[in-house]
Amino acid sequence: FTYSLVLFCLISFRFQQPSNYDTNSKLKAVYLYNFTKYFEWPESMKNEKFIIYVVGKNDNLVSELKNLAGKKKVANQDIEVRNSANYDASILPNIIYFGPDIIKPISAAAAKYKNKGALVVAETAGACKSGASINFVTLESKLKFEYNKSAAVKAGLKTNDDIKAIAVSNI
Repeated sequence: FTYSLVLFCLISFRFQQPSNYDTNSKLKAVYLYNFTKYFEWPESMKNEKFIIYVVGKNDNLVSELKNLAGKKKVANQDIEVRNSANYDASILPNIIYFGPDIIKPISAAAAKYKNKGALVVAETAGACKSGASINFVTLESKLKFEYNKSAAVKAGLKTNDDIKAIAVSNI
């Protein structure tokens, strides 16, 4: 009986998530990758690596994105994940994600990347009104997103209207 109990405990511990496991970071990473299926980047953004730039401290999201980048590509481009605590305007990414603690540079980034093909994604109330194309929101304890088509078009992205159907609101 003791042997069975110890074996059961070992098996159950093996299938538990690590204590620092962040489900929202995993979901955000999958969302960010899947957004690549709904937008077409300009030719000038298709010749080198597909850059996902995370602004703000979010080690779990960066780790999830790097894990995903090791397994996936966007079309024929390898994915490169960059991260900095503060917004660096010298980086020209395909996707830029502003964490919930980063508010002010969203409108500046939207203006800087106008017609350059950078999808601006944020996680701040009112971000789509500040120029973000996509804004993560939590509704009924579930991660969802808002979509601003005009911001995506201004960024120089061709959009697939199927994304409207999965967004919780279209701004």
